[in-house]
Amino acid sequence: MMKSSREYKVALITESLWRMEGANKVLESFALIYPNSDIFALFGQKNYLSKEILKHNISFSFLNKVPFIKHIYRYAFNFWPVATEQFDLSNYDLVISCSSSVAHGVITPLDCKHVAYINSPMRYAWDLAPLYTSLIRFGFLKRTIKEIGVSFNRLWDVVAAQRADIIMTNSMFVKKRVEKYWGREVNAVIYPPVDIYKGRIVLKRKNYFVSGAPFEANKRGDFLLECASKLGFNLKIVGTGSMKRKLRRKYKEFKNIEFLDWITDEEKWKLISNAEGFIVPGIEDYGIFCAEAISCGTPVIAFNQGGSREIVKEGISGIFFDKWDVGEFERVFKKFSNMNWDYIGVQKSMNNINSTEDFKREIQSVLVE
Repeated sequence: MMKSSREYKVALITESLWRMEGANKVLESFALIYPNSDIFALFGQKNYLSKEILKHNISFSFLNKVPFIKHIYRYAFNFWPVATEQFDLSNYDLVISCSSSVAHGVITPLDCKHVAYINSPMRYAWDLAPLYTSLIRFGFLKRTIKEIGVSFNRLWDVVAAQRADIIMTNSMFVKKRVEKYWGREVNAVIYPPVDIYKGRIVLKRKNYFVSGAPFEANKRGDFLLECASKLGFNLKIVGTGSMKRKLRRKYKEFKNIEFLDWITDEEKWKLISNAEGFIVPGIEDYGIFCAEAISCGTPVIAFNQGGSREIVKEGISGIFFDKWDVGEFERVFKKFSNMNWDYIGVQKSMNNINSTEDFKREIQSVLVE
């Protein structure tokens, strides 16, 4: 007997629910599409989650019971696959994993449809592994243990990647990663939901630049802060991340650099829409902050790799720099400053940017096929 729509059970899977960052904005959109779904996460807390996500039944893995897990969860990455596989999904008809590392590896019932929306395969295990190793210092013993763990994760990742029935990615850049490292066909590329700026475009800009949470190894906030400290431009950084405390301590004496932590949406739009420019110093899987900046008419300086290349139109909504070298960045920064930016034209050039409604419509079109 077929189940009625009321009995149809949906589970949403993710890794962390600490704050409403980019991946959890995507999760929130899935929660809106399936208002009766249950949510499973490896770890997190409910203090900083949106009202929409809090409407759902949320279950955490055994890892969330580990003392001080919020401070040490990154060091427990070898246990993430085990925790993911222990979620009991036996009563669900549809599972949607919103994965940035391991969520796609859940084990689902035989008759359950599993759709994996991939924000990225494990960055620290594949193409960006050398970058993570170079920026995060380990002693010989810790480095050896880490490399053994990463090797295990690679093997698990390839096997786990075969479990989903449908694979979607958040950018063409991530699609290429999935095809190369997992050997999986990608069924659809659907750009993530972006809050589109609805205010008036500011034509007279203030003398500062903004960057959004560049505090993980792939985001290269360390390089951006080195440039700001040497070149002296005013920089305001929003958000947090694993490298923030160290970098804040290193650059706290520089008056041109301001760390803003998390701010309200109203404060975010005011900050970005008045900025001279927005800077993306690293390799983004997609780049929601960058897309939000362009929707404000704010031009972008971006590293010439990753999802930024799908969002920024060279010379129209921003310009690229090609290597992590202060001299190269200074050359591009001067070029940017000498350009007469058409802020209204920047906004009109929005490229590969989905609103929440666009995202929901594209997701539903794939799921009903």
